[in-house]
Amino acid sequence: MSVNTHLFARHILYPLFILLSQLAWPAYAQEKTFDFHGEINDADHPTGYREYVENGCWQCHGFQGQGMAGPALAPNPLPYEAFAALVRKPVNVMPAYSPALLSDEQMRRIHQYLQSIPKAPDPDSLPLLSVE
Repeated sequence: MSVNTHLFARHILYPLFILLSQLAWPAYAQEKTFDFHGEINDADHPTGYREYVENGCWQCHGFQGQGMAGPALAPNPLPYEAFAALVRKPVNVMPAYSPALLSDEQMRRIHQYLQSIPKAPDPDSLPLLSVE
């Protein structure tokens, strides 16, 4: 590959591909709901899960609130009042979610979803991980 072709691919095509894939995700996410392990049925989760996904929380906090680029939100979420205050006026790079973007009711349902996430089992209780 020539230098010009390589530069074109690196600086134009690759970012364009990433941008297009990100633009396609919201439409796809509305059709199906996912978690870390693959497709799931919304009936198994509170409605807050769908709102968590549709509002993009998963992008920084992970599908199960486990944390990624952003801090972990589950399995022990902040009390609702502190959670709501941070969603409305975050202290770091997280964008602020005004009531026009995320209603109080939607935020309450997202918080309820985070509260519903169980703690991970103790590794010693898993037979596959036990050392004999």
